[in-house]
Amino acid sequence: MHNYHIFEYLYRDAGNFKAFGQLLLTGIISEKYIDELRSYLEFDECFIAEQVNIPTLYSQLWKYSNGPTLEDHSYHEFSSLISASDEEISSMPVWGNTEHLLDNFRQAHHQLWDCSLSVHTAVG
Repeated sequence: MHNYHIFEYLYRDAGNFKAFGQLLLTGIISEKYIDELRSYLEFDECFIAEQVNIPTLYSQLWKYSNGPTLEDHSYHEFSSLISASDEEISSMPVWGNTEHLLDNFRQAHHQLWDCSLSVHTAVG
């Protein structure tokens, strides 16, 4: 039997407008896992979603601004990694497993975070 977890993240533009996202993961996590994941983040919480193959959240804000603005930038923020509820397990598609996610962050960190992979390369 697999354990299910929710990776919670957000995109916050320079105007402090926020868009939220969640990924359903299978696998096992521990404090050590979360500490390792955090060690790979830029500025203790940031990552380039495109670089770790996580869906971007920009477009949630674009509907209010008719597209990208000067307040947009390249970084998404890690929020938390929590146990999934039965409702979340039954209603969300599984994105992947916890080891795959950690491998993506490890690889991105070792290659250095690359803002040019984002549609917002002016700031970053």
